[in-house]
Amino acid sequence: MKTVAPVALVAALLSTAAQAAAQEPAAKPQVMIVGVAHLVAKHDLHNATWRDDALAAPMQSQIADIVSRLAAFKPTKVMIEASAADPKYVQRYKAYLAGTYQLGPNENDQLGYRLAAVAHNPTIYPIDEVNFTFDYPSVVASAKRNGQNALLAQAEAAMQPLVERSNALEQQDRLRDLLRFLNTPEALDANAAWYMYVNRVGTARDFAGAGVVTAWYARNLHILANITRELQPGDRAVVFIGQGHAALLRPWIKLSPFLEDVDPEPFL
Repeated sequence: MKTVAPVALVAALLSTAAQAAAQEPAAKPQVMIVGVAHLVAKHDLHNATWRDDALAAPMQSQIADIVSRLAAFKPTKVMIEASAADPKYVQRYKAYLAGTYQLGPNENDQLGYRLAAVAHNPTIYPIDEVNFTFDYPSVVASAKRNGQNALLAQAEAAMQPLVERSNALEQQDRLRDLLRFLNTPEALDANAAWYMYVNRVGTARDFAGAGVVTAWYARNLHILANITRELQPGDRAVVFIGQGHAALLRPWIKLSPFLEDVDPEPFL
């Protein structure tokens, strides 16, 4: 009879511990948004001005260093700015792992594929939504029609320091320094602020500016949905995406109670 109490006590303690473990919330997925500049010209609001091709030896050395630094985060998933609906990006990554695909000069290949491979990730995650139109010409026409050219001039003037600094670093092929700069709060805010100027263009019957900004926000909300649907408790995700997207995604990640935002700066 003397052994019953200790056995019962141990059983009770084990049961309590099991219940406590079951009640503990699973670790939130950690998401590191890395805003990047395009390594190949896309002819968008900020075009690439690199001195050397990304495949040139000096750039390859920098890319290898950046990938090595980001690998310290030990990502379980790497996500790239490519159409989530197009299977070719996953197919290319698997071919790269098999040694049958040669990396191109774009950032998806050079940063995304290389980091995922170093981290021994079995697949890559394209998370972009491309079925949106960025009709900036309609904004320019509306501003001209409504005597609001000064608004667009203000938008460009506010963005100019960001563009000039980015171009200067690109023209010197300082990729790591550029990534560190693009992901500062000041640079992210400058990009996001441009859309607030554009949003003002138009009238009560002509929301040309707001229409473009709405489409931009909608695209990024779709991207956020694509990101979050791929995440599991305990994941550590690195998302390589244009800096303009990062300017919205970073604060939205912070606002998501089920996610943990990770600042890329300590890893760059």
